[in-house]
Amino acid sequence: MTVRPERRHPAWAAAYATLLVATPVYAEGNVAEVQPEATDTAQLRNDCLSDAIAAADDAVTVGEIRAQCNQTVANEAPAAFTIGPVDGPTAVDERAAKEDRSMDRNFIMTAHKPNYLLATYSSTVNQEPFADIAENPEPLNNGEVKFQLSIKAPIWRSPFGWRSDLFFAYTTTSWWQLGNPEFSNPFRETVYEPELFLRHYQQSKVLGLKVSSWDLGFDHQSNGRSGDLSRSWNRVMGRTVIDLNDAALLLRAWYRLPEDSDSDDNPDISDYAGYGDIRAVWVPSRNTYSLMLRPAAKGSAVELTGSRPISKIWRVYAQYWNGYDESLVDYNFRTKRIGIGLALSDYLER
Repeated sequence: MTVRPERRHPAWAAAYATLLVATPVYAEGNVAEVQPEATDTAQLRNDCLSDAIAAADDAVTVGEIRAQCNQTVANEAPAAFTIGPVDGPTAVDERAAKEDRSMDRNFIMTAHKPNYLLATYSSTVNQEPFADIAENPEPLNNGEVKFQLSIKAPIWRSPFGWRSDLFFAYTTTSWWQLGNPEFSNPFRETVYEPELFLRHYQQSKVLGLKVSSWDLGFDHQSNGRSGDLSRSWNRVMGRTVIDLNDAALLLRAWYRLPEDSDSDDNPDISDYAGYGDIRAVWVPSRNTYSLMLRPAAKGSAVELTGSRPISKIWRVYAQYWNGYDESLVDYNFRTKRIGIGLALSDYLER
């Protein structure tokens, strides 16, 4: 390519470069829409096309200029951090597409958190809250059934034309002393968690990471008890999903809404439950694995899960918990629990 500085025409070059970028591609009579690119990459290509066209020899073709600028952009654009295969839809994309197809049907709800039923064993049992209401000072068994039901449904799709949905979600998690007839096989604890949140789908890049979506909303947790066993709190919560192809990072942060000290059942819950958590989810094939970390001032929590489909509906599901705030009645007690059972859904699936 021969450079001729005297033939530069900046205004014409910029207009022609924009035309090259925006022109649709025609093939076999169909129009293939050119998808918008990230701002930084598009700007690099526009600048390259402008300079190259203004400096080009008459014999240079448009295809040659495009090829040169594509290579320049590939060399100069910051690479996104990814894990796993880059071809085809990611695990996050697959779940989002599946939910989007179902949400316009009548009476349809989708999974929010995992839905499961587990037989569990805990090496540490918090006997203290129940010691005064039972004949036996240690009425609780180490083994119990733990199950969770978690659903969501859209209340308002695309409010004000935004690329968002307003959701209501409801999760209930129970710990059932099924094998404890001496204590009347009670539901030792049930946590009720309604949520109202706005989910925005505009994808973006942050530090080379693909942010798939983010949520902002209100979250309430309560165990529905009264007296000394009553626990509850209200939070403003933000969430985001970072898409790493066959893996994802689920980030949450929350702020506890202040309560009257006279009615606050658990004023120090933030010291044990913290102000957020991070969950890494990996879907290498049909299996799903997750690791959750939740730091806090007076304690922390770690959760490991794994699942694999065994039919079109069910998955075998395993869970390990070590830390504080597994349930509200145990928010300031360290629990070590392992469980295995069945699940209807997981965080991500393939």
